[in-house]
Amino acid sequence: MINYLRISKGVLSLFTPSAPLAKLLSPIFLKLKDMLRLLRQPLLHFLVIGAVLFVINGNQSHPSSNASSLATDNQGPIVVDRAGLLDYMQYQAKAFATDVFNQRLDTMSEAERQTLIADYVREQALYREALRLKLEKGDYIIKQRLVQKVEFLIENTAADTINASEAELNSFYQQRLSDYKVDPVYSFTHIFFDAEQGGLDSARARAERLLPKLAGKKFTDASQFGDRFPFLQNYIERTRDFVINNFSASFVEALDSSAPSTTRWYGPFASRYGYHLVMLTQRTPETTPPLEQIRARVLDDFRYEALARKRQAAETAVIAGYDVQIKLEPKP
Repeated sequence: MINYLRISKGVLSLFTPSAPLAKLLSPIFLKLKDMLRLLRQPLLHFLVIGAVLFVINGNQSHPSSNASSLATDNQGPIVVDRAGLLDYMQYQAKAFATDVFNQRLDTMSEAERQTLIADYVREQALYREALRLKLEKGDYIIKQRLVQKVEFLIENTAADTINASEAELNSFYQQRLSDYKVDPVYSFTHIFFDAEQGGLDSARARAERLLPKLAGKKFTDASQFGDRFPFLQNYIERTRDFVINNFSASFVEALDSSAPSTTRWYGPFASRYGYHLVMLTQRTPETTPPLEQIRARVLDDFRYEALARKRQAAETAVIAGYDVQIKLEPKP
């Protein structure tokens, strides 16, 4: 059974509805789930937040006739209306889907509605009282929050102006080819001879004696021989760094000098643990995908770097608009 939101004493919580109600709410909450999944995307996340904050900032700078807007001072009545309650519910739930909360507000019991109103009025009254007492003055947390809002506004404005031509994107890609390289990958199985069982020379000798006997043995036969390896028996499409970490750099160099085969066994190859007989079935060299294959990733990177530059330029322009006086005692 799916859990849904409900309000109890002004707090949104989860509940399990009856079957008829669940059937009614399922499409709504699936839509909300899809919206929230979209907001988790790295690039869209801060853009959406920035857009929301931009709207909020606009409402605060240019108050509308809607009496439900958060008061910017402690004057005037506290007006409770639908828009104000919907804003309050969404911010309390940290979920922004007006249609969902519109339906929730319509289906509340009278007791739930009165509790919601009381909590909303309490927040508005305490907020206005804080402004009246000037509690925001000298509060570093509030200062940080306001700085963050300006940062979001700058990012949102800058993001709207970022576009990449084909030539710019190709130049960006060519200058950062190393960032898009795909490591070589290896697929192989091995038979391990532990150096701790009789020493390194003994491990090598045991491997050399077994190698001729492996003629005709398949990939899947490896587990019938040798000692227990501390990691894996079969390595399928593992990166170079992964294999080095499990064996050693010299082991990977030996793989690089071996031709892939589904019938041939190689070795003995040394690792930091002993010796190995190896059947290497596949080795994909290091490659750099063409731009056409990774265009979306390259475009995201382009936009990220362009946004960082524009944000820095915008912040520099803001700072330049203020008279900065540094009054520090010189170092002794």
